[in-house]
Amino acid sequence: MANLLDPVEGVTIEEWAGVMADIVAGTPKEEAVKDAGMDMPKWDRVTEEWQTRMKNDTTFTVTMKYSAAFSAPRPKKAGATASTFSPESFPFDKYVEAMVAQDVLGKMGRDAQDVLKDFGLTVGEYSNVSAYYSGKMMSDFSLAGQMAMLQTQYQQKYESMKGADNNSDISF
Repeated sequence: MANLLDPVEGVTIEEWAGVMADIVAGTPKEEAVKDAGMDMPKWDRVTEEWQTRMKNDTTFTVTMKYSAAFSAPRPKKAGATASTFSPESFPFDKYVEAMVAQDVLGKMGRDAQDVLKDFGLTVGEYSNVSAYYSGKMMSDFSLAGQMAMLQTQYQQKYESMKGADNNSDISF
């Protein structure tokens, strides 16, 4: 049996995560895949295998490697503007609220990217914040308890919006 971290068709977990990070940051998928030296059929096969390994890995080794590589600083392409966002500066309670809001509002039909805009986040920034706090929770277990309390609080807040008329500001 192959090692969980063995490259898939020559693509390491770090390389795959880097391409995924580029895509989430806004690089068109076809461009990111081509820049990585792959065609779309190979990308699809590699993605399917890495996702399968993550799903079946009960030790979370693949997920941890992926998260670290996904969050690692990536070289900027020519013409790209530098982001001033820092996950350390995003409050923990707002991270939990954004997570709950995406879940609850998503079930009501709202797009997750649109919900993140309410928090001033892009998908890439949210991923970085998520990786940051996941790492923090591994060393500070009190955050997990705090998270559970906040999730309950925000769950109630957003679920109470289910009956609200979200179009009440529109008049004819």
